[in-house]
Amino acid sequence: MLGCKFKEMESYISWAKLVAASGLIAVTYLNHDPERDLDALLQHIRENAEELGIDERRIGVWSCFGNVPTALGSLMQKQDLKCAALCYGITLDLDGSTGVTESAKKFRFANPSAGKSVRDLPPEVPLFIARAGRDEPGLNQALDRFIAHALAANLPITVANHPTGPHAFDLMHDSETSRQIIRQILTFLRFHLLA
Repeated sequence: MLGCKFKEMESYISWAKLVAASGLIAVTYLNHDPERDLDALLQHIRENAEELGIDERRIGVWSCFGNVPTALGSLMQKQDLKCAALCYGITLDLDGSTGVTESAKKFRFANPSAGKSVRDLPPEVPLFIARAGRDEPGLNQALDRFIAHALAANLPITVANHPTGPHAFDLMHDSETSRQIIRQILTFLRFHLLA
């Protein structure tokens, strides 16, 4: 749809390099069936962890926008992930809303967490939510409901709101606030994956 695969986009390459420069290992991958392929990737990493130099007990996920439902689905499947950083993402249809389902059809992303709630998330897995204040209103409404439900369920959630940030502010908004939230994401990942 965008003329190249996500893995080939400079944003994913740059994030992987930034994660690696922060002392972590980043893995990007291609997929045709997002849910099944993420499961296969996690299985491959675990089966080959020693050869890859990865601690199979310390795997987290970073995801943004339309890939967030796949990340949430993986968390809900109890994939034994240590943490998740979710950036300006489509999340869950809660409180009778249907925006996520409609967006999945429109933008052609997988929605394996359809019909689920925050209660389906493992209560011990920390979540970092990066919110773009100037994102599409429908996206932020779903994200705000997700945050409210996660707090009501007392999940370990950290929220960083960029009040003037547009969608993909980490790529499109050269500001100290954008840089600070990127640093917060990296600190969160390092804390939960290296501790």
